[in-house]
Parts: sequence; structure tokens; C-alpha cells
Amino acid sequence: MNIYLSKENVRFEKQSEEFVKIYDRKDLDISSGSMIVVEPDKEYQDIHGFGASFTDSAAIAMSNVDKEEVEKAMIQFFDKEEGIGLSMIRNCVGGSDFTPVYYTYNDMPEGEEDWELEHFDFSHDMKEIVPFTQWAKRINPDILLMLSPWTAPLWMKDKFCWKSKDHPILRKECYDVYAKYIVKTIQSYEEQGLPVDFMTVQNEPFAHLNWAGMYWEPEDLIAFTNNNMRPMLNQAGLRTKILNLDYNTCYFPKGNNIMKETMDTTEGFAFHWYNGLPEFMQISRDLFPNKLFYVSEASSDNPDTLQKLTSVSRRITKYLQSGAQCFIMWNIALDQNGGPTFENINTHCSGLITCNTETGKIMYGKDFYALAHYSKFMQRGARVLYSTDTDLNNYQLVNVVVKNPDGSLAAVITNTNQDNERTCKLVINSMVIEVNVPANGIVTLHWK
Repeated sequence: MNIYLSKENVRFEKQSEEFVKIYDRKDLDISSGSMIVVEPDKEYQDIHGFGASFTDSAAIAMSNVDKEEVEKAMIQFFDKEEGIGLSMIRNCVGGSDFTPVYYTYNDMPEGEEDWELEHFDFSHDMKEIVPFTQWAKRINPDILLMLSPWTAPLWMKDKFCWKSKDHPILRKECYDVYAKYIVKTIQSYEEQGLPVDFMTVQNEPFAHLNWAGMYWEPEDLIAFTNNNMRPMLNQAGLRTKILNLDYNTCYFPKGNNIMKETMDTTEGFAFHWYNGLPEFMQISRDLFPNKLFYVSEASSDNPDTLQKLTSVSRRITKYLQSGAQCFIMWNIALDQNGGPTFENINTHCSGLITCNTETGKIMYGKDFYALAHYSKFMQRGARVLYSTDTDLNNYQLVNVVVKNPDGSLAAVITNTNQDNERTCKLVINSMVIEVNVPANGIVTLHWK
């Protein structure tokens, strides 16, 4: 049995088999501890993977520290045996809030337009983002790639401005040329040996924020998806699946309404975790059981503490319990100042690693270790199993159990109580696995 623990000054460290007790169900004492009954034949959604994003900031930060440190980090990220086996990447189409310079692949001076996309230029991403993505794919060929746009080229918008707080929208006469722009973006990745598996229509389409973005009314998003984006992808022979929403779970009613009108053109939902409950995803899943349900962006904030590590873990668990098929964190890396970003905007996000560009060293953070507890042993194609929900209201003790394609099982138990250890008894058929989960601790179990 593989047993990994996070607590106090311990971060995802392997434990000996003496850490758990295994015995027959007939010897189970139900008068003490928390019972977690697992039903191996009661299966829910399948798992597609876990990952993070090579934002412009992330790629630049990783390019400015010691090469040996970066090589070790890439193995830790993506190698299934030596590392934690991340298997999904979400990259930005052009600039986002995490880039030192706002850009698209078709920037033109104000007053000029390029309807034939003759000035389409993918060279910015060829410097660092594409090479890092290719490197990840060499380590783990099973990686799935998602792309998300923050903004169309400014000349396509009704206002020649970057920031979504200014409420710029895509001009309707530019719907076709923007769809062609998206096609050229996907083709640019594929020319580099990077098939694009998923594409969201727009990152945070209803936001008014102080960084690059573009606003959509739901009916316009529907029209663009049905009449422009999907037809253009099909015409180009691209297999890329389209995901709807790409925003917080609190917007699930809008997501549901969009999905009702894009059933034939959209393959699933992408959710962020910044506002709204994980359980909101389940409401959408009940309405659209045959669609994909992904968490496409999630980031914790600073400082890097054990309490925040367990907070991330419990939320990942609740999303998996609510129907999520993948969980993608935000920046895979940031520098010691949380950037670099345009105008040093501080959105309080953290990376999986911190790249100290002054010392050249890399520090692994809470988001990395939180993902590790899931990605290391939850294989693609694993099925989430029924298990007793131990805390329905306050998330203090949560668990998720999956059955892997190779027949093994993996369980993650998170105890966010600051003071008390919890004894948990996993009851699976005739077997009981008893484990003490420390206060503010996480335990991952993996067994055949």
C-alpha cells in the first residue's frame, strides 16, 4: 500500500504501512471514529486528469532560474513515476492577467485592421510557452491541452482597449474573422506537435476586471459558438472540443442556459472556483449528464501555510464529489514577487512553484502538494466511487475514493480541523482500513 501524508512540517511524504491498520469487517467497532463506507460497484464520473497553466508569467519565471532546478521541477510535475504525474495543461490564447506585456497574435496599430490575418504572429509564445509545453508532452505523452482566450485583437473589439473593466465586446462583423483567428491559433500549436484537445470560448466572459478581457452577453456567446466557432473548427478539420462558461460556479445558471442552446456545438462546461460552491457544479451535471465537467482554473493565495494547503485539498475533494472530471490549477510557476505581471498587478495568486530569480532556486508550494495528493495515484479513466460524506456542512473532514483502470483504489482524506486528529475507518466489502488523519492533515492511500 502507498501512503502519503501532509501535516505540520511534512509535505506529501511517504509513510510506512504501519501508518494504517487493516483488518476484517467483523472486527469493526462502529462506536468510535468516522466510518467511511465505500461501495466499489457504485461508480460516478470518470477522471481525465490534473494540471496547471503555462501562463506567460509562469514560463518567464521558469526561464530565469537555474536550469537544473527547472529540469527537476518538470520531472516532478509531469513524470508518472518520479513525479506527481500531471496530465493536463491549460494555456492562454495571447496575454492574460499573468503576462508582463499584453499581446495577441494579431496586434495592429489603432485605426488599422487585418481582415485576412496576414499579420498573424505566434512568435511570442514560441519563445517560452510552447517549448515548456512540448517539454511536458515529452515527459508525459498523455497530456491533454486546453486553450482559453482572454481577449480578441483590439481592432476586432468595439473599443480599442485591453481591460474588461471598460466593457469591450467583439464587433459582430468580426465574428467570422475571430473564429478564423482561433483556428489559426490551434493550427499553430498543432504545427509544433501539440494537438489542442479543448478550447473554451472565452475566459470569464461576464467579468469587469482590471486586466485583459472581453465581455459577452450570453446570447452573443451562443450565436458565436453555433454560427462561427464550431463551423470554422469543423471546416478546418480540427477535433478540438469546445467548453462553455469558463467562469465561477456561481454563474452556473447562465452556463446552463448557454448549454441548452449549444448542445450540438459544445462538449462541456469549464468552471473556476473563485466564487460559488462546488455543489453548484452538480446541479448542472444533473441537467447535462452526458457533457464534460472540468475545473479549468483554481488558485490559492498567499501566504503558503498548512491551513491553506488543507483548504485547497478539501475543495478539490468537494469538486470531485460534485462531478468534476479534471482539476486544473492556475499558474504552474510565479517569481518571488508573484509575477511578472503587467503594471505589477497583484491578483494575490500563487503558483505551484515559486521561482526565485535572485537566487535561481525553486520552492514547491501548497498548490503543488495539494495536487500531488490526487494526481499521483488517480489515473486517467479512474471512476469516482460512492463513499460516506463525513461532513456535509463545514467541510472539516472530507474524502474521495476512486477505482483506477488497473483495478487499484485511491483515497484522499482531508481533515481541516485545527486541533483534533480524526480516526477514519474505510469499510470496503469485508475489509477495513483504519487511519489516523492528523489535525490540519491530508492522507492519500493507494492499494491494489
